[in-house]
Amino acid sequence: MEDVMVDTSVWIEYFRRGVDPIRAHVDSLIDQDRVVLCGVVEMELLRGVRSHESGRIHDALSALRFVDVLREDFVAAGKRMCALRQKGVTIPSSDALIGAICVRENLALLTVDDHFKRLPEVKRLAPGKTR
Repeated sequence: MEDVMVDTSVWIEYFRRGVDPIRAHVDSLIDQDRVVLCGVVEMELLRGVRSHESGRIHDALSALRFVDVLREDFVAAGKRMCALRQKGVTIPSSDALIGAICVRENLALLTVDDHFKRLPEVKRLAPGKTR
């Protein structure tokens, strides 16, 4: 089974809610040591954290395997965004970069963000689905 990048959209639900399918799915992936974190997701998540949550969230994220962003990821994301723009489609730079990292590292992406539907090269997982 492939490893999984958990997108910010899923982490937000994971940390905000109690027990639900998203939390159970992410917990299962963590237990299997399949979750990978990148700086873009960590940055997006920490940008909106409340001060009383920061310690808990930092501890949870620091336990995950981390993949660095490479120059080739920025290049791939820029090219992909350019191709999409020529079709009249715009997606956030951060999502294009996350997608490029997932492709390079052969990671599935656990997300509830519809922007990633514009990146068919990214293997997407919906919460509750496994491969």
